[in-house]
Amino acid sequence: MEKQIFWITSYPKSGNTLLRYMLIALFFTNDGKFKFDISKYISQFDQAIIVKKNKKVFGEDYNKIGNINTFYKYIVKLQSKEILGFKNDFIFLKTHAGLFKIDDNPFTTIHNTRGFIYIVRDPRDVCISNAKHNGMSYDESIKMMLNDSAYIEWIQKKEDIEFLSNKLVPKSLMSSWEKHFLSWTLVDWKIPFLVLRYEDLVYEKKETLKKIILFFEKNYNFSFKNAEQKISNIIKTTEFNVFKKYEENKGFAEASVNSKFFSVGQKDQWRKKLSINQIKTIENKFKKTMKSLKYKLSVEV
Repeated sequence: MEKQIFWITSYPKSGNTLLRYMLIALFFTNDGKFKFDISKYISQFDQAIIVKKNKKVFGEDYNKIGNINTFYKYIVKLQSKEILGFKNDFIFLKTHAGLFKIDDNPFTTIHNTRGFIYIVRDPRDVCISNAKHNGMSYDESIKMMLNDSAYIEWIQKKEDIEFLSNKLVPKSLMSSWEKHFLSWTLVDWKIPFLVLRYEDLVYEKKETLKKIILFFEKNYNFSFKNAEQKISNIIKTTEFNVFKKYEENKGFAEASVNSKFFSVGQKDQWRKKLSINQIKTIENKFKKTMKSLKYKLSVEV
């Protein structure tokens, strides 16, 4: 396998979709104007359709792929150029999987990874967004975020649900909020990677875009024409209200049955929504990593 995949990775509800759209406007347009009809240029890896189209990869184990241990024996094979359906030596792919091994079978390897951007969000706000998206309470959301064995099911469309019974739904190991972050950012691979905070992506968008451009220029020799114009148009066309209006009028494929996908998108929602005990639980568990990311703790822990 060749080093072809550049991962856009994050714990769920951390701004991965926003980052994807900004990168699409930066790399796949001449003027930096994002439109939803070009969102296909960066797709999600964790989609059941990949499994559906490549049943032969699993052989006799196909009927066992609902078991995450069995599925991980084949997950790297699903990352080949042939299966992903592209010919170039550079492809962006979104994922919410942690960079873990199961029974010594990794989610991905250095042999097919060119680099990655990890986008991280204040776990207290992740808790709120995750609860709303999954139709659960804040306590249930916290329990999920603290669970080292938590997994995420691959996206299924209606036609995939008919094809894959519940026993066959593929899953990726997600683990806890903190272990997910550390799995990617502490990996001992000699490849370029960039860590971005969701809060900077939203509230310091111009500076963050400049950082992204510099990263790709320095590490991959990319050249961006009309960079200033692109930055200006990316900022205008990737505003949260633009996305929200689009979803209200036309819907959004990644939305859940429990809520709109583009709901609030602001930082510090937790201050008004979480109890002191809930805040303390999150901060107690993740304080070291939160401090390293400059998320200020609000209570004594």
